[in-house]
Amino acid sequence: MKTKAKGPAFPLISDEGYIINAGLTKREYFAAMALQGLLTDNESPNSREEFAGYAVKFADALIDELSKTKTNEKK
Repeated sequence: MKTKAKGPAFPLISDEGYIINAGLTKREYFAAMALQGLLTDNESPNSREEFAGYAVKFADALIDELSKTKTNEKK
């Protein structure tokens, strides 16, 4: 199953199966998690723009890699 960058990370689904609230996209969630890790490193970039840019690049790289992975798929 491919990971879609714009797919919801934690959707709220109704009993009928409709998305009530999509919340963050997977890309936004992955970028936030990457940023959290970057902020703990003393050797990280110095500007906010650099932090944000690296976080988004890591998120995109993770989505690309997850889209290629087939080992976790259930048959």
